[in-house]
Amino acid sequence: MSPARGRVGDTGHAGDRRAPESWSDRAPRTPFRRRRIAAGVVVAVLVLAALAWAAWWALARFGPGVEEVSVSGTRVIAQNDVRAAAGVPTGTPLAAVDTGAVSSRVSGIPGVAQADVSRRWPHTLSIVVLERMPVAIADSPDGPQLVDATGLAYRPLPDPAPRLPKLALPRVLPGDPSTAAALAVVEALPQPVRDQVDSVVLGPTGTTLELVLTENRRVLWGRWADSDPTTTARRAAILGPLLTREGTVYDVSSADLPTVRK
Repeated sequence: MSPARGRVGDTGHAGDRRAPESWSDRAPRTPFRRRRIAAGVVVAVLVLAALAWAAWWALARFGPGVEEVSVSGTRVIAQNDVRAAAGVPTGTPLAAVDTGAVSSRVSGIPGVAQADVSRRWPHTLSIVVLERMPVAIADSPDGPQLVDATGLAYRPLPDPAPRLPKLALPRVLPGDPSTAAALAVVEALPQPVRDQVDSVVLGPTGTTLELVLTENRRVLWGRWADSDPTTTARRAAILGPLLTREGTVYDVSSADLPTVRK
């Protein structure tokens, strides 16, 4: 009996079969290559950082020195006072100057709101000063002081004194609600009206603001706690035309129904 054909066929092809290649054999070794590239980038960055640090260290030790301290932006403060506060001697390597420390020292001058300090190569240190602008006057234990828009009393009243409203409040401080409300009123007033304001005071209950004007006139402003920007702007816009009418008491506490009393 002859063997089954199926068996002969199976036997003939068995030796020709090969195990298929695994996926790991055929897949490119991309993770390894990526790790090598990433490591090379890290090394390159570290080398560049080291070179930059070495170059800056050399500039701070042996680089060009400061020959000029340039001051700009001052209107009232003397430039020499700014240079003195900066405290950077001529010849100091420009790269060695701590610009943050210089800015802090200059900002400590009464009347300086901000000081931006930068290097202008090869020999100049630049200081740009933003001065505080006075918007009112307030009493203090040391005498009358100029007050800026933040409520900070920052320097003594000069002679001659500028024409500014006085904040006659229990306290004048940055962050104080009544101070902020009074300053918002002052800044919202048109300049011709602002020039007529002698002082800003609290009303009898302490919850309202009043403006004491020239010629013994008074403005009843309303509750300072309710003085949102929109309401303040409406009252300020109404007050100008209202002051053209003869009277001694002008009430704008209700912007929809202002009144004048003699």
